[in-house]
Amino acid sequence: MRIQPRTSPETDRCMDLIQQLGSVVVTELCVDVGFHTITLTGRAGSWYAKQLATTAAAKMYPGHEIENQLQVVVLR
Repeated sequence: MRIQPRTSPETDRCMDLIQQLGSVVVTELCVDVGFHTITLTGRAGSWYAKQLATTAAAKMYPGHEIENQLQVVVLR
């Protein structure tokens, strides 16, 4: 998994959890924590990677709504 420069402690924790869940590519990840909503932005190398990011955020913030805005970018 490629790890990009991190922007916040939330992003660090989420990237660590994503890495623990599977070997996937997530780049330019940003985790924006709102009062009841978590917004994920960046790029995912597959739909599976996008789902793992949602799973990681849900584990970090149980009870919050996860808004996953990651773009799936598949390199050919």
